[in-house]
Amino acid sequence: MGVTKLSSMLRIPLGLGLVGFAVATGLAQRSPWILPFLAAGFTLAYLFGQLRTWRHARNAGKLRAYWLQLPADFGVQLLLVSALYLIGFGLGALVRGAVDVAPFGPGDAIWPLAVGAVGVIMGLYIDRLEGKPSSFLPLWMNAGEDSPPENFADLQLLAGPVTLESFYSGGPAEASGLSEDDITRVEARLGRALPDTLIALYRLQNGGSVAGLCIPKRGIADPDRYEHVMTPFGAYNDLVPADSLRTVWDTVCDYANPNNPDEAGQFPDGSKAMIVLAQWYRETLFLDYNQPGAPRVGFTDFDRFDLDGEPDPVIWWPDFDAFFASLRHYEPV
Repeated sequence: MGVTKLSSMLRIPLGLGLVGFAVATGLAQRSPWILPFLAAGFTLAYLFGQLRTWRHARNAGKLRAYWLQLPADFGVQLLLVSALYLIGFGLGALVRGAVDVAPFGPGDAIWPLAVGAVGVIMGLYIDRLEGKPSSFLPLWMNAGEDSPPENFADLQLLAGPVTLESFYSGGPAEASGLSEDDITRVEARLGRALPDTLIALYRLQNGGSVAGLCIPKRGIADPDRYEHVMTPFGAYNDLVPADSLRTVWDTVCDYANPNNPDEAGQFPDGSKAMIVLAQWYRETLFLDYNQPGAPRVGFTDFDRFDLDGEPDPVIWWPDFDAFFASLRHYEPV
């Protein structure tokens, strides 16, 4: 079973369980004072189910905005649990034929928070499944109290070009690199010849975590903020292993049916000839084989549209060597 399907199978029962618990408190006609504790538990579960979003906000220098959003998140969860509680309360009154609200007790505070703790644990586990992070906790939780959130928005580009040897986060791991036969099997499976520089990377190491790499946005001479650069390897910050390379079409098939007219629009034009190198949700770095010659490299978010409904423009490099040459090492300041 794929990681994406497994994580989806975990998220669905977790969400249904939280909804069922909130309805059950109303059915049992618990004191309405349970609602703030329910909202707190739901907020905890929600936040730890969105660790990737928080990590991406940190990488984009927008973490402070997410902190400021927390009161609104709690308010939304309070409205949600109140509606579910009232649904359960009304059903309970119909079944019992009477209203008999129980007095507020310690359990009304403990159980909702305990359910929220279960959501936290599941969120951490799902995050671990989906992203192979170096830590269960994102960087903003590991930072010292003396490090203000604004520091995460600053970066420094390092001198010197990115090389094959400095591409991966731990340096080349020759024991885990692919052989010539391995590369031949991968290319036969894909029906495509991979670029020579990409093959050289796979010979050093079969994908995995890359170093802190970015590409300065066009028109910015001296980038020193996260919003000045692109991070083409996404919040996961890794290169897809060669044996896991798939087309954009295949990745969309994980959640959409191309034969369903309502879902067919989620498949980008030419997606069967686009091979995913890195992907975070639908923010995708890919090789495009839709034209003759060497594949060009594209980077876009297939889920992003402007106010006029126009899709996010694809940023193109003429080939993988041009893309690789544009990479720069960076570190937070």
